[in-house]
Amino acid sequence: MGFKRISIDKYIKLHLKNNPTENKVDLESRLKNALKDYQEGVKCSCGNDIWVIGSASVGNSCFTCITGESMPIDDYEIHSAIIKRENKKGQRHIDEIKPTEIHGFFDDDGYEINSDLIKKPTLCLTCIHDDDPREEPLCNMNRFDQRDNDDFKCFAFKKIEF
Repeated sequence: MGFKRISIDKYIKLHLKNNPTENKVDLESRLKNALKDYQEGVKCSCGNDIWVIGSASVGNSCFTCITGESMPIDDYEIHSAIIKRENKKGQRHIDEIKPTEIHGFFDDDGYEINSDLIKKPTLCLTCIHDDDPREEPLCNMNRFDQRDNDDFKCFAFKKIEF
């Protein structure tokens, strides 16, 4: 299943609705500290990533150690904690490449993107542009840009007619 994404603001509103005696400022501070720890790579004592929402209440631990359950089902997690940054290890940075050797795609942080590793959504397999070398760069940029979205959208999609 997995976590349901939620913003800090929406989670605070939901939490305070169910726990009206909770201090809003304190809750927000604990959530932001847990998110910061998560982003800095703090791990649970078992070695797993911490669950930000749970860690804000009971200390830095993962979902399983906090709840005793193996998988979250209808449990919330802060949106930015779900979207993990890609591992940049081994990727070349544009500043480290000779200007005459720069080609291909780079992310917003300047790291080279390997187009072969961009997942292709099922929708693309039924599109007339699939495997068209003239469209491939644009398709790859669109797929990479939406890599963390739940729903893939393509405004250039044209269904193959059989």
